[in-house]
Amino acid sequence: MAIVPSAQPLDMARLGARSRLAGLDRRSLGRAEVTAQSVSVMAPCAAGATVPLLIAESGATLVGSIVVAVFLAGLVSRVLTEFASRLAAPGALYTYAAKGLGPAAGFATAAAMILGYGALAMFTLTESATYLLRVVGVDRPPTAVLVAAIVTIGAGSSVVLLRGIRASARVSLVVEVVAVTILVVVAVTVVVTVRGGVDLSVLAAAPTGPTDFATGVALATCALIGFESAASLSVEARAPLRSVPSAIRGSLVFGAVVVLVVAVAQDVARGSGTSPGDGNLDVLVARVADGWFAPVVDLGVVASFLACTLACVTALARLLLSLSREGLLPGRVGSTHVRFKTPVAAITAAMTVIVAVPVTIAACGVGLRPMVGSLAAAPVIGFITSYVIVSVAAPFFLHRVGELRARAVLVAAGAALSFGFVGIVFVGATVDSAWGMGAIGALVWFLAAAAIYVVLRLRRPRRLAGIGVHDTPTRADLWSGHTDRTAP
Repeated sequence: MAIVPSAQPLDMARLGARSRLAGLDRRSLGRAEVTAQSVSVMAPCAAGATVPLLIAESGATLVGSIVVAVFLAGLVSRVLTEFASRLAAPGALYTYAAKGLGPAAGFATAAAMILGYGALAMFTLTESATYLLRVVGVDRPPTAVLVAAIVTIGAGSSVVLLRGIRASARVSLVVEVVAVTILVVVAVTVVVTVRGGVDLSVLAAAPTGPTDFATGVALATCALIGFESAASLSVEARAPLRSVPSAIRGSLVFGAVVVLVVAVAQDVARGSGTSPGDGNLDVLVARVADGWFAPVVDLGVVASFLACTLACVTALARLLLSLSREGLLPGRVGSTHVRFKTPVAAITAAMTVIVAVPVTIAACGVGLRPMVGSLAAAPVIGFITSYVIVSVAAPFFLHRVGELRARAVLVAAGAALSFGFVGIVFVGATVDSAWGMGAIGALVWFLAAAAIYVVLRLRRPRRLAGIGVHDTPTRADLWSGHTDRTAP
């Protein structure tokens, strides 16, 4: 009887000695640390302290807007898990878009994600400095003091990020847990304190009109953006095709619950008070305790903003590394530290720009509130754009792999249409507001990205056609006796 030789030796021979994404700390993060990445970008404590006030000021219904935003984000999370359960890619959403719709969609999504993570890091870094100065008694900091605080916090964040992904992930996890605990205690105490003196029907108030409704949902999205960020650590995660989808879903649920609890507390407080400001966080803190507790809450918000900054730069650096390994950015950007296995050049470049932009804006004499509002508007536009593109790409990707289902098409279509409408209304409402600088800056960024795409099509068409790098198994993944002795 003829013996058919095993195909296993041949398959092992075909596996590469190294992944194209070699140099990162592969398969080193557990599920909790991966989930911490998404939770930190969402920054539920900081979001709960700031976003409900923005929604209330816009005239939209608070709890209703957040509930709708959570539902839409849930649709997007279902779309993203279709990709995350099949691909491990540090470029995350731009890789997903490229696999479904091709290079143009991938490049557009990459531009949107750079805007999203970069501008969000600028916002959280500035707010970290602002709240930290409040703790030490400086409510209206002079420009020089604010700039010094931003630079100092940025430098400290860079050190943490460069020391390794496990260190930064654990720091983010600890500070966010502490921050969320503080804010939830405040919120629950307020609800228990005033529950007998308020009409709870305020929580079910109907929206006043389609524009206010869409604006409220878009602002509520500010509290949820970034739940997909766990995908940026898919190379460093253990069992990424299982742990990353789980982290995306779990972080969205956790963040949504925290923001809803705080929003309910603020709505209840506002409904029981005599002025709209009775629902502001400062007033809630005053209801819980005397003046000593306010600095504690401010420190919790600072911690949440800092965790968000770390997580945003973590995701952005890996996105830049991915683009560099594909030849779309200089090769130096894709280098990693031999000892710490972090994308040191990408982190340094990203943090330099993230610190420089708010410092420059402040130095030009722009007021703190317009600057912060603009830095908050820009990432919303970036994230919503990427969510829409990836949602459109999902059915095409599933069709290519032979796993298209009617339910997946309906979910993707619902996510794309809903967020597309919300994004258009948000841009229209923001351009003429005090946050207009952020919306205009985002539009200018997309025009610049389109021009860069045209140049790449002319000069590097083959590299652009291959956009969408993702991790693949190596010999070391299947054979413990093989070690990779090289590093990029």
